[in-house]
Amino acid sequence: MRAPAWSRWLTDVTRLAPLVVLLVGVNVAAAEAPRLVLLEAVGSQSDVDSLKTSFEEWLRPMQLDLKMVSSLPTPEQQPSFARVRVVWTDDFCIVEVFRGAGELTRRKSLARTAAPLLVSESAALIAQAGVQELSIQEAKRQPLPTPPPVISADVRAKDPEVPASGLQLGLAAFVQGRAYDATAPFVFGGGAELRGSVVGPSAWKPQASLLFSYQGPVTRQADFVNFQLQALSLRLLPGIARTAGPFEFEAGVGGGFDVLIANTNSSDIPREFVTRSRADVAPFFSAALSARWHPSVSSAIFLRALVDFDPARRRYRSTIAGETTTVLEPWDVRPAVQLGFSFDFISPRTP
Repeated sequence: MRAPAWSRWLTDVTRLAPLVVLLVGVNVAAAEAPRLVLLEAVGSQSDVDSLKTSFEEWLRPMQLDLKMVSSLPTPEQQPSFARVRVVWTDDFCIVEVFRGAGELTRRKSLARTAAPLLVSESAALIAQAGVQELSIQEAKRQPLPTPPPVISADVRAKDPEVPASGLQLGLAAFVQGRAYDATAPFVFGGGAELRGSVVGPSAWKPQASLLFSYQGPVTRQADFVNFQLQALSLRLLPGIARTAGPFEFEAGVGGGFDVLIANTNSSDIPREFVTRSRADVAPFFSAALSARWHPSVSSAIFLRALVDFDPARRRYRSTIAGETTTVLEPWDVRPAVQLGFSFDFISPRTP
């Protein structure tokens, strides 16, 4: 026995249901196209109203707008994403879906043997499926957006560092070993330094150091006489420095003077015949080479080699009963080594 027409109609709608569920779940919007769907519906007012209400509900998830027209205009007259025509006749409901450019993509005829509401819902479902298919095809043709490049913090370009420039002043304290003659090749002492330099963009910088040190005593014994020599030294060393990472290398040439303090005493000779003390001011020429290591920006540990040249030949002698004895004859060239720690109390500013 042949099934009634409404039963066959219900079977067709049931077959379309899985496709409709799949299409509604995919929310793809066409890019660079008008978000408008034109609808031409020719039929009774109740059929048209029912179709319009259902069709609008189907288009809302796709973010498409529905516009009713009395007849579909040409694509040039009214640009649109899709165009739909639904026409009711006495026996059929014909549904046609066009691209926005006017190309027919889907045509379906529904028999009007079922209830009018069911026919309108089915027509709206067919129209929505056709529009959804156009939306999917349009999305596939669009290139995927290029994500912005992600720049890691480690490779992001850094602003170039502007070197500091200006006046730099520092203080230092050091211990010293200085040679006088073959008998006293290494006599300990110590001192302080005031150092100033002009810092700029170059690795080379001019500088000057003012050194104050105490040296001695150097002790000698002769017949009936005990002799002792101490020295207070002042040196000014203009020079130049070169920075290489945490290290700094310096060279300077200058000069100054020593205050040489000689003390003589004897337990065997009357006091009035012995010169107790004597202070001489002696000029010196000096040259120095040093290396500094900076454990921090404002502090340094340094090692300096210093050479003093005495332009006058000096001898310390003792005369007893007409007999003269040389007690101390220092070298004309006296090397010294200094090991110290410095810190800056005025640092250059960064522009």
